[in-house]
Amino acid sequence: MLTITNPKIAGFTPRWASYRGLTILFDNIGLRRDGPWLRLDCALDAIPEYTLYRGLRATMCYLNPDLLLQKYLFCALPPSTYHVTLWDGPNDGNVGQALPHMRQRMDDLLIDIPGALSHGNLISGTIAGSPLIRRKGWTISFTVQRLVIVHQAALVALLTPTPETTDTFMTLNQLRSTWNTTFRNRFGIAAYEPYLPHITLGYFANAALADAAQNELPRWEDVALQHTAGTSITFKSASLYGMLDMVTFFRTVR
Repeated sequence: MLTITNPKIAGFTPRWASYRGLTILFDNIGLRRDGPWLRLDCALDAIPEYTLYRGLRATMCYLNPDLLLQKYLFCALPPSTYHVTLWDGPNDGNVGQALPHMRQRMDDLLIDIPGALSHGNLISGTIAGSPLIRRKGWTISFTVQRLVIVHQAALVALLTPTPETTDTFMTLNQLRSTWNTTFRNRFGIAAYEPYLPHITLGYFANAALADAAQNELPRWEDVALQHTAGTSITFKSASLYGMLDMVTFFRTVR
């Protein structure tokens, strides 16, 4: 544990590493306009529908991100960037899975982000045509199910669909699986299966400290379930987003 003895210092601010990629996210309400882009930077208090996001923000405030950083090197994500991923596309972490004849295209794509979203590109154009994005007229809602630490790296809130949208979730899940196979056969890269919708709350800088934090998980989960009781998050569309790091996500203005 890092011990701060200077009363003028409360904690430290994480510096996020470059991590470029493309991903399909459920569309949050209230993305911030930034030139030709819509940035994932949502004013949670200005949007009544964000009860679940606000509940998770309250959870993190209660747990004290400064203390978590000192004790576990846990780097909390800004609540304004909370999101739910539908499908992970090519990124710096999985580009090594690309088919040999597609590897250079993948490398060029990642270097070209964000430009690859705004001009013709074989890979980004293929993802933009995914049935996960083109399918319209659906609504899905999630509630928080539990907290888990995944891959000794991230603290996430696992989500479950509300009873009235379970059929929609099953349909999207099947579409995702089919799309995953299609993309893997063509480019070599695929997202994790089975699909586990979640909201990432932050990342551990050290795997051993992530393991040590497992003992705290039941208490953290109790706090999260208390603060998110009776809340849900609803989505009605999904889009292709680019990312530059774990706090910088954006899509083109439609």
